[in-house]
Amino acid sequence: MKSIVIADDHAIFAAGMANALAAYSDLTIAGQANNGIEAIAMIKRLRPDCAVLDLRMAGANGLETFVEAKRWSPDTRYAVLTGNASAAILHELLNAGIDGLFLKTGAPEAICDGIRQIALHNRRIVAPDVQAILDQHAAAETLTAREIEVLHGIARGQSNGQIAARLGVSAKTVDSHRTNLMRKMKVHSTATLLVRAMREGQIDIVDLE
Repeated sequence: MKSIVIADDHAIFAAGMANALAAYSDLTIAGQANNGIEAIAMIKRLRPDCAVLDLRMAGANGLETFVEAKRWSPDTRYAVLTGNASAAILHELLNAGIDGLFLKTGAPEAICDGIRQIALHNRRIVAPDVQAILDQHAAAETLTAREIEVLHGIARGQSNGQIAARLGVSAKTVDSHRTNLMRKMKVHSTATLLVRAMREGQIDIVDLE
């Protein structure tokens, strides 16, 4: 029997996932967390065999939760579910060492079976719809986590100084990231950068709320 912790700030989705996974005779739901901070504490305490994390959660997002929780529970296997189809974010998750990556738009039975394979057989599962996005953007340069943070700041209308203060870096460093963003996305103005980033799923309205 393998134990699962589910972390998602949408209660209905979390409950549905818990019910679906609990239907397997070799899986048990050890706990459900409503945000990233709660998930970290729960994983640290329970040391589950597998943790299923939403990418966007209050307190700490899925990537931040994974990085911190893995320090306390390195043997836990981690899977992330996301509605964000950005190739850059998907790459960032995989490069960080996530064991499973699924889109929330995928078939529920396929997601649950993938999570079961991760928990029981220590497999790394990348859902076919995720892999299709990665393959489509394989030739493009991906953005680093810091560049994505700077991009979000630009999208909010923040100056280099404001972004620097929020991230704890110098304004010169932020300007360097801004230059790299322009180069990687092959644009020459802030307006075009934001349009391109929106079109490719690097940012959306939810990111800016």
